[in-house]
Amino acid sequence: MQLEGLKVSEINKKTKNKNMINLVELPRYFLLIAFFVIVAGFSIASPYFFSLNNLLDIIREASIIGLMGLGLTAAVAAGEFDFSIGATATIAAVVAGKVLSLSSVNSTIIAFTVGILAAIIVGLINSFNVLKIGMPSFIATLGIATLLDGISKYFTGGAVFYSVNWPKDFGLLGKGFVFKVIPIPALIFIIVAILSTIFLHRTTRGRYIFAVGNNPDAATHVGINCKRIKLLAFVFASLLTALAGIVHGSMLGSISPLMGSANLLRAIATVMLGATFLTPGTPNIPGTFIAAILLAVVGNGLTMIGASYFMKDVVTGIILVVAVGIIAVMKKGKLGQMIPGL
Repeated sequence: MQLEGLKVSEINKKTKNKNMINLVELPRYFLLIAFFVIVAGFSIASPYFFSLNNLLDIIREASIIGLMGLGLTAAVAAGEFDFSIGATATIAAVVAGKVLSLSSVNSTIIAFTVGILAAIIVGLINSFNVLKIGMPSFIATLGIATLLDGISKYFTGGAVFYSVNWPKDFGLLGKGFVFKVIPIPALIFIIVAILSTIFLHRTTRGRYIFAVGNNPDAATHVGINCKRIKLLAFVFASLLTALAGIVHGSMLGSISPLMGSANLLRAIATVMLGATFLTPGTPNIPGTFIAAILLAVVGNGLTMIGASYFMKDVVTGIILVVAVGIIAVMKKGKLGQMIPGL
């Protein structure tokens, strides 16, 4: 009898420990839980919310900050931070738009390529300032962002810029549909998210980025060239940011000198929110993808139910603070290390 009692006690103890482990693991899925709860709430509040067209429109709305966030995820994973992503998005769009406005150039492909190359140059400059000169990435990229904003204002005259010479296919990039149903920006966002997941989480170079960000000294000891990997992360961030800027310009049909910078904080929020998913305190592509869509869901849903314009910021802020707060308690401030220089 005593032996049976001990067995029952051990079983109860194991069951209790298992339940405790499940409760501890629950915050890892807070972002996904919040996403489904909010979607369910808006679906009940508005009969039009959970329609195919509206869901695709939400992903379309999420595509710009989502692409910027995916790029920033790589930089943060490498242990750096890029505050120039907003200005980089703008300069890529401005350069592409200026090239298209030339009467001698009527090719979206050429303009797109030149805009991307301009952004890659920005990534290389950021890398040089941080890795060669030794400037903190927080300060270096913030300075470059200010410089790029000034250049964008110069090329656009400080006003919204557009040209009658822009070809029609340029507008298709941001306003077109595949099979007359799927918005092209949404499709681009999904494809880039999948490719970014494969690159960062499934390839050797991608794993090196996380290794360098987690422990650069250990990475160096095992033969990883930390500077080269961080350069790759900066360029990757600029590349996806440029794509976001050009798609945004196509979507609007015009280019504002500060349109990218206006999305900066929301793009940062996607990375911070995403870092609470699956691997608390570590930025990851699936988390950033879900976070970008979540922010778009909040904006879209509040608009549908007729909420005041300021409620979007209020709800987004609450979600961000709660999510990051939970993980900060679990990880004892690991999230605070995500912005070098602070």
